[in-house]
Amino acid sequence: MATLKYRLIKKGAAEGRVPINLIFVDKRDVQANGLTYRQACEILAKNFNEPAAVDIIDMDAITVSSDGIIADYAVVAFASIDYNMINKDFGFLSVTEQNYSEKLLQEEPHMKQWDMIPENAGKQLFRGPNFQDRYPRVPHNETQTITGRIANNNTGSEMMDCIAMTEILVPAFGCYEIMTDGEVVIGKAGPEISVGIGMVVFETYGRIFNRSYGAGLTAHNSGEYAKTVKSDYPVIAARKSTLAKYVLKALDLGLVVGRDLGCSPVNLAIARAGGYAIDYDNIEERAWVELNSVGITKEWLQEKVDPMTPDQIIANADDILPGLSDGKKFKVSDIVTWCEVEL
Repeated sequence: MATLKYRLIKKGAAEGRVPINLIFVDKRDVQANGLTYRQACEILAKNFNEPAAVDIIDMDAITVSSDGIIADYAVVAFASIDYNMINKDFGFLSVTEQNYSEKLLQEEPHMKQWDMIPENAGKQLFRGPNFQDRYPRVPHNETQTITGRIANNNTGSEMMDCIAMTEILVPAFGCYEIMTDGEVVIGKAGPEISVGIGMVVFETYGRIFNRSYGAGLTAHNSGEYAKTVKSDYPVIAARKSTLAKYVLKALDLGLVVGRDLGCSPVNLAIARAGGYAIDYDNIEERAWVELNSVGITKEWLQEKVDPMTPDQIIANADDILPGLSDGKKFKVSDIVTWCEVEL
């Protein structure tokens, strides 16, 4: 009998650090069974008698982190399950492919990574749901699914139990590590990640926003409070060496933090360590207030340091990249349960 396979990170996994059931499905397994994404999520719901967030992943496509770094996968659909059901209007969202164009690359300079990094060229791009995907939603929940107690927000990267008020973040490269059976770091987001989440880039149908903020701006716009907004949330993050590798690919193309890439603490710290350009003048004062609150100041960034090579930055990433508190590394194979549901 045909079965649909999926990865499950159970509530309570990773020594109790994961507060919500998380389900990850490979698009190839959905297609092999002749299912639509919605059908796959409905089948999972009928056979999963607990609340859970679901992401369907395309490992042959690309997506973009909130601060502008291309990742080697994409969320193509996501859903919220609450005890065997998916809300018919708001429980599921698909993500439509965004077509390549020279106009897109001109208007969104971080997307030069699509053209100029050989392994990205020609791949399909998926970021966030477009207006047709979202219907009948209104703008305040445009990249979120919700069924009962479970909300799956920001195109499958922020999951929450709205009754228990528990939440977990799965940033872009954390999801990549899950799908490639690598290693993850699970801990509290901490103030640097809390600030960094607001340092987004200008893009059409982003995973969080649609053309609302550009590099150098802050989407949080909450001053020193920004460092506390999500600092106590658990987060499943990539190894810092993995994240550094992808940021360096963008910087080596000549992309500039604060102008082309978001001014997140991670992007700024890597630029500082490697002697890459930073557009200080394009970073707005409100963003500097938030960055200063976590020790990312102009003075610190402009200190004379011996530039590290990319290999040195990757090797020393745990010391260079800010973010995460009480973090512990886990092999994905130790926290994921492989499951199958009969069709």
